[in-house]
Amino acid sequence: MSDETFSVRNQMACCASVASSTLDAGIWQTRLLADRSGELLQHPLQRLAHQTNPNREVLANHTQYVIVLDTGRIVSGLIANEHHAQASRRRAGNHPATERRRDHRIGEIPDARRTGTEDRQAANGRPGRLSTEPRKVIESHRIMKRESSRYTRLVVVVCLSSVPFSTATVAQQTEPVRVACLGDSITAGARVDVKTESYPARLQELVGSNYEVRNFGIGGATLIKTGRPNVWRQLDAVKEFEPHIAVISLGTNDTVGGKRKNWEQIEPFDRDYSALIDALADLPTKPRIVLCTPTAMVLETEGLSADRRAGLTERKPRLQELCERIRKLAAGQATRNVSLLELNRILEGRPELLTAGDGVHPNREGYLTIAKAVADHLREEKTRPNIVLFLVDDMGWQDTSVPFHTEVTDLNRRYQTPNMERLAKAGMKLTQAYSCSVCSPTRVSLMTGLNAARHRVTNWTLKKNASNDRTHRSLVFPKWNVNGLSPQGGIERTVHVRALPAFLREAGYRTIHVGKAHFGAIGTPAADPINVGFDVNIGGHAAGGPGSFLGTQNFSAVWRKGDRVWDVPGLEAYHGKDIFLTEALTIEANRAMDQSVDDGKPFFLYMSHYAVHVPYAEDSRFYQKYRDAGLDHTEAMYAALVEGMDRSLGDILDNVERRGLGDNTIMLFMSDNGGLSAHGRGGKPHTHNKPLSSGKGSAHEGGVRVPMIVHWPGVTPASSTCSQRVIIEDFFPTILEMAGAGEAQQIGGEIDGHSFVTLLQGEHDKRRDDRPLFWHFPNNWGPKGPGIGPSSCIRRGDWKLIYYYESRRFELFNLADDLAEQDNLSDDRSDIRDRLAAELLSYLQKTEAQFPVDRKSGQLIVVPGKPD
Repeated sequence: MSDETFSVRNQMACCASVASSTLDAGIWQTRLLADRSGELLQHPLQRLAHQTNPNREVLANHTQYVIVLDTGRIVSGLIANEHHAQASRRRAGNHPATERRRDHRIGEIPDARRTGTEDRQAANGRPGRLSTEPRKVIESHRIMKRESSRYTRLVVVVCLSSVPFSTATVAQQTEPVRVACLGDSITAGARVDVKTESYPARLQELVGSNYEVRNFGIGGATLIKTGRPNVWRQLDAVKEFEPHIAVISLGTNDTVGGKRKNWEQIEPFDRDYSALIDALADLPTKPRIVLCTPTAMVLETEGLSADRRAGLTERKPRLQELCERIRKLAAGQATRNVSLLELNRILEGRPELLTAGDGVHPNREGYLTIAKAVADHLREEKTRPNIVLFLVDDMGWQDTSVPFHTEVTDLNRRYQTPNMERLAKAGMKLTQAYSCSVCSPTRVSLMTGLNAARHRVTNWTLKKNASNDRTHRSLVFPKWNVNGLSPQGGIERTVHVRALPAFLREAGYRTIHVGKAHFGAIGTPAADPINVGFDVNIGGHAAGGPGSFLGTQNFSAVWRKGDRVWDVPGLEAYHGKDIFLTEALTIEANRAMDQSVDDGKPFFLYMSHYAVHVPYAEDSRFYQKYRDAGLDHTEAMYAALVEGMDRSLGDILDNVERRGLGDNTIMLFMSDNGGLSAHGRGGKPHTHNKPLSSGKGSAHEGGVRVPMIVHWPGVTPASSTCSQRVIIEDFFPTILEMAGAGEAQQIGGEIDGHSFVTLLQGEHDKRRDDRPLFWHFPNNWGPKGPGIGPSSCIRRGDWKLIYYYESRRFELFNLADDLAEQDNLSDDRSDIRDRLAAELLSYLQKTEAQFPVDRKSGQLIVVPGKPD
């Protein structure tokens, strides 16, 4: 490829994701141009692409972009775009422009100044947009697949918006925003002139020509499918219209009893409403869906007969019940571009807006009032939630005053974490949350959605091409990805991926990294968090621990004659000062947060502390009180580190509240592995996470089960607890869903994580009950202890099976009965052992996991079993 073209490896993923997010707004348009020689066609956008860099700052000023694809490949979403074009052709009928587009297929266009999209717009009576003449056109995915062998390269010109979706953004496009108004007779416009005085007609006047409003109201319509007539009769027409926004106002007729018996059939109301939302959400335009509470029944309306008043009096409590149901539905669908509009309250107590003698249907002024409320709602920018992911290093399940066990333990009484208590009170504790047993595998899984068996960063990373596996007497370890993750392909011994912040940045977020990174080895791209999608990096680099926690030691390892690679970068302003690293990072995190707020940008703050990792130091703010409580020097330092971490959490929570962000900021708290216990701590080894066995580096619960808390305002029930299982790779799809960033396509096409949004909504996710969790560690961390060593593990339900590669033996535990993993049942329950072993081996083979080799025989050692 010439210097004038872009590198596919570096740019394709960025373009595809941005284009996909634009597709969600229903405004994606494509031009596909081809040339036998493989060279870019002469098009003005080619020069634009050559002159710009693919970042949001540039895209903010340019709304078109060019990339080059290998033959036969297409940007994600083209198929949906073709569905959109087909529906448009159906709407257009036999318009001459449509027939011309069907006939010419690939080749010269009779009218070379119009492309297929312009023809589609003309066929619908919408103005086309002129473009410079292309030499060839490939119209559809179907045609492209058939003809692509004739071309060596395809050029895709994607017209897209570079800012997050909102109706204001869509309104700037060539095509009007299509608004579908679904509802009963109040939407249809009963009692007034439908064409000029119904609320959809008045809405069209209010929003102007940037919008195309269509009325799908039906007199007497119900939501429930068993009601007659019902809104489902209009669904095909709505799908044909392909709205960008759907406004639903239903429920009034579902309160009717008597001969129609609607209220007697109300039980499936929630289910049917959810099905309607699903049907609309699946449209190619991925419309924004507005759920309206039904308008009020006003008993004070002039001229009501005694019978009418009695009927409305009976129905009004039913209507209020349905309003509550709709509010809950909207809250439960918040992550799916669904919002709530309170129409019930705008007419309540205002008889002057109701038709005399009716009490239900508005008059002209009432319909105008409804239209104004809908117009105001449509004009609002979609506000994305701020997201703070607070990750602690080496924090154990018991290193907190918040009990994650069924009872308060002595360790819970030792530690003081009032801000974790504060967060748990506001949100949800997850008592069975899992990470990997050491840090780098966890962080790569978090950033990619991949299990460690798949991404192969199975031990901790630091220096390029250097393994940190300790030498083993009987095993040789595989060539795992010692260089971590990489946003670029072709970097040896890395997993080539797109990281979480890259997706979030394209969704409109300012992405802020603070603290420990540990994504890639020194000298590789991911050593700098900026290269994996963060806009801001404070203190992050290749190392997985700090040189020092003390500002008086410049956060450097010099004091212990350590390698300078451990020195925390970028905090020179604090050098020589009496400040602890945890506090310095928190100050900088709040400054970065403030700047994002001042700039009007939603933010993703990855607050990734070096605490509570070694080397421990005295945090003078808290150390002495733990000494006074009787702890030895090491354990007092550790307890102070924990409380300092908690103070940081409180400072960030306080800043969120101070800036008025409390209702729109999601807080997630997690640790990257179990608490250190094999060495480096005071007291008896392997006991610091009781009642769990062992600690960091172990396949036992003490090494992988960690504290987790989430507060999502308006979503997570306060002071709630969830005991369903969550694993670190689940954070990737969950955060993207929270952000409304769409479903991510990871390089390689696989994502192991499952979103846990439904858990946060207080629901039980049946799919998780029997979902297997996997751990793979074909490495040698170093220390000895329970569960520590090269191993692979599966948990399904209450059963947990571990296979150790050195001893070739199994451990099988029932965690419901034996949380401390003291009773190995592998011989007693050989049926369960063999079934789980087969499933574990099958998964490891499916993910192409690596295995150690027997040093003596040279034979590969795999989990014994018969995979499916």
